[in-house]
Amino acid sequence: MRNELNGRYVASIMPPINERVSKFTYRGWSPCIEWCRERFGDARQDGWVYIGEGVFEFKSEQDYVMFLLRWS
Repeated sequence: MRNELNGRYVASIMPPINERVSKFTYRGWSPCIEWCRERFGDARQDGWVYIGEGVFEFKSEQDYVMFLLRWS
């Protein structure tokens, strides 16, 4: 979804379950944040930011779509 106020793309997702660690270990959105850092670089300066509670904003539509395809 595109935020009309700032022109950024907003993704809201549920926290992923990491079966390799344990389905009872809660890591929140840390895997998503780590994945974004690896692919897109540092938050804010490189066009993405983790707002909180599963809400991410992206400057680039392509990054937004790639994120949703991976984590939705």
